Amino acid sequence: MNVSPVNFKAVAYVLDVEGFDSAAALERCGFGAIDALDDHGPWLPARQLGDLMAAAVDVTRDPCFGLVAGKSKGLMRHVTLMQVTLVAPTLRQVIDDICRFAPLYLERSEVELCVRSDAAEIVVAPVVSLGVGGRFRTELVATSAAQMVRFARGAAEDILAVEMPHACPPGQASRYAATFGPQVRFGCDRCAVAFNPRLLDMPLQTHDPGAYAAARRVAEAALAAHGPMPRIAERVKHWLLSVMPRQPSLKEAAARFRLSERGLRRQLSASGVTYTELTQQCHRSVAEHLLARRDLSIQQVADRLGFASVASFHRAFRRWTGSTPVRWRDAPLSGARRTPSGEAP
Repeated sequence: MNVSPVNFKAVAYVLDVEGFDSAAALERCGFGAIDALDDHGPWLPARQLGDLMAAAVDVTRDPCFGLVAGKSKGLMRHVTLMQVTLVAPTLRQVIDDICRFAPLYLERSEVELCVRSDAAEIVVAPVVSLGVGGRFRTELVATSAAQMVRFARGAAEDILAVEMPHACPPGQASRYAATFGPQVRFGCDRCAVAFNPRLLDMPLQTHDPGAYAAARRVAEAALAAHGPMPRIAERVKHWLLSVMPRQPSLKEAAARFRLSERGLRRQLSASGVTYTELTQQCHRSVAEHLLARRDLSIQQVADRLGFASVASFHRAFRRWTGSTPVRWRDAPLSGARRTPSGEAP
């Protein structure tokens, strides 16, 4: 996964704003001066961002510097997004806008809203999750999520629970409690901030309809100019093809792409496809590729695709193409034998 250089500059600005030497952290990661990073330059591997965040922890000698960064004015470096969210009408809209405009800075949003009758949750899936840099990023995004809840006039008791996937660094429990409240649990399977759902649609005091409309127009224009990011459907399809004939479950696929099952369904739906349809497309693509090889029998093709019998393969192939494997193989290349991309195999 790659990320915008803006994310690197945001970490550097946080260090400067909080009174530390960003140049030292940048130098440790092979970067020059902060101004050498071009906002519109090539995107960089997320692991390099993880290295910079780990260097920030080292430079500050603060194992929980992510808690500081999540509240820092240095994050204002994400100018286009911040201009939208600061004047949004509700917390729900703030979260929607973060998800909408995340592709300006990341390949996917790091937060997802899940709502139940008794609680709302901001589920955090950081672009870097491992090591010291991963803990920094998790703390930063989770702290920002808690700040959003408080921005919506949430009181201390409105944050119902906070789950953190890592252990609490020795002697730092009070800092987590000061940031999130007393309901923090460590060593969980995920990161999430649960809060009172009534806050979602309460009007925000900073909402300015005119400024919000103008900021969204700017953000939409930036998103359009940015061009398409790798679509989640394409990434999932590439992965499915790489593990064929195994058929991963939706749960496994969601974990592979660091999304909840609901989040993966939603993103695939936005691309116009379901997970089931995508798996069937992959099966059809591989089936047609194997059938085009005359050295394989229909039985061998069915076996390689993981079907229990030739009959079950026949039924599936007819459902995909309207033809049987034998008829598809014998059809002229200019006619029925077309791959899903429309090209002859």
